[in-house]
Amino acid sequence: MSITEKELRDLIIVDADIEKISSVSSDGKNLLTRIPRQVAEKLDLKKSHKLRWLLNGEKISLEIIKKNAKEEN
Repeated sequence: MSITEKELRDLIIVDADIEKISSVSSDGKNLLTRIPRQVAEKLDLKKSHKLRWLLNGEKISLEIIKKNAKEEN
C-alpha cells in the first residue's frame, strides 16, 4: 500500500495558531534551542520562568512554571 505526497501532507497537517521551527545546538554539555519570539510572546514567557518537559512515549508536553508575585520581589 502506498500513498501519494498529497495524502501524506494531508495526514501530517497540524491545526495550530502558530507554527515555528527552531534548531537544536549544543554548548558541549546540553542541547539548546531558542524559543521563537511569536511563541514566547503568546505564552508570555519571561527570563525567570522555567520549563518542565514531560515525555510519555512519543508524546511531549511542556509546562511553564511562572514565579508568583511574592517570589519575584
